[in-house]
Amino acid sequence: MKTLPHPVAPEEVMALLDGELACERVEAIRLHVELCPECSEVAKAIEESRSAFATWPVEDLALSSATDIGSRVSERAEATSLKSGRSPAAFALAACAAVLLFLVATPNLLRSRIAANEASAVGSLRLLNTAALTYAEKYGHYPSSLENFGPPPSGDARESAANLIDSVLASGRKSGYVFSYKRLFADRGGDGYFIRADPLYSGQSGQRTFSTDQTGVLWMNGKPLEGPSNQNRGPASVSRDVANANSNGPKIEQTADLKIDVRSVEDARDAMSAILERHGGHIAQLSANAESHAQRVLVASLRVPSDRLSTCIAELRRLGRVTQESQTGQEVTPRYVDLNARLSNERKTEAKINEVIKNRAGNLKEVLEAESESARVRGEIERMEAEQKTMEERIEFATIAVTLSEEYRAELQSPAPTAGVRVRNALVDGTREAWESGLGLAIWSLSILPTAMLWTAILFLPARWGWRRWRVWSAA
Repeated sequence: MKTLPHPVAPEEVMALLDGELACERVEAIRLHVELCPECSEVAKAIEESRSAFATWPVEDLALSSATDIGSRVSERAEATSLKSGRSPAAFALAACAAVLLFLVATPNLLRSRIAANEASAVGSLRLLNTAALTYAEKYGHYPSSLENFGPPPSGDARESAANLIDSVLASGRKSGYVFSYKRLFADRGGDGYFIRADPLYSGQSGQRTFSTDQTGVLWMNGKPLEGPSNQNRGPASVSRDVANANSNGPKIEQTADLKIDVRSVEDARDAMSAILERHGGHIAQLSANAESHAQRVLVASLRVPSDRLSTCIAELRRLGRVTQESQTGQEVTPRYVDLNARLSNERKTEAKINEVIKNRAGNLKEVLEAESESARVRGEIERMEAEQKTMEERIEFATIAVTLSEEYRAELQSPAPTAGVRVRNALVDGTREAWESGLGLAIWSLSILPTAMLWTAILFLPARWGWRRWRVWSAA
């Protein structure tokens, strides 16, 4: 019995994953890999091997170790030549071959180690950016040191040890790089940080220096890592306009509260509407109390452009006598930058997931999972966009809570009713009271009737006996 060969070889699966397959074979091989369990396992094994190799740390090869390896190779070659009876020329040839192999392999190994270390440093910086955003969202500020990111010695996570990265990275040294962290702007009302990654041994463990800050932009030797187009940034990336938000000034939410006594609520309301119209504001909420025999009060929430807040308040003061006034300003620059960073990150994630769905790079189950994840990410993006819009409106428009109180004036009472109306009202009131009195007496009689009957039955015989005895005594 002959067994038919498999239509797709493992080498073709590897070529598909490497992007080296011929164009006319790509679609056919990809479809076969999706439908064939055996080829799917081969592709999965290749991807796992790549992931393991990418995270494999290459240890430093010191000069003493290289010398020791060379001497051992020479000793082994000399012993082999003595046992086999070879000539010194053969031994010299073998030694030269070993040295040549070592000289060729060492630079390649060093370059591979440097590339792996630099890739690990970039990944660590991106991880630290994400951890910093998470820390700021939970505790309201960026951490003071690198140790604040790491795991706690014992117990649950806390502000001094948030458990956001592993202990190796929190120590400041990982994969041949030294990480230094510094918090910025803490003494000037803002908040930020700067992280730098330097090679532990320049030229051996790494060749380039990397850095980042609260904007999420990665820098390599003082230049943007992704180039001028700012494409394909890391998880904590943001757009240029957001990255330079601090340079455009702090983001402040302003609110004010005014209580004013006015002569007429109607006139003050018309004047307030004219002020808002002149300065491009609007009424967000308004309620008024116009009940008779009570003080008239109008309460309104006004939204005016932040740069015209002082002018609007000055004009509102002229409506009457100010009894209370207060103003507050809350800086939301860190929250604004962090929100935009998370939003940009989610948009990049959505684009990558949609690209996976478009190319169908995986089996049916993985595609369905990617579509579900895309829907979740889209919901998160819409939520953050709504939050961003609300925050921008609060920054752009200040809120003024205005209370207008009118001086109370007692109104003249209406004239007294005529005599006929008064007589009619008295007759109606008397008839109603008589009816209520008769009805009350009847109800009271019915309520005590059972009790009266009971005591009558109890006292009848003694009363009758006493009555007879009295009559006998009176007759005698």
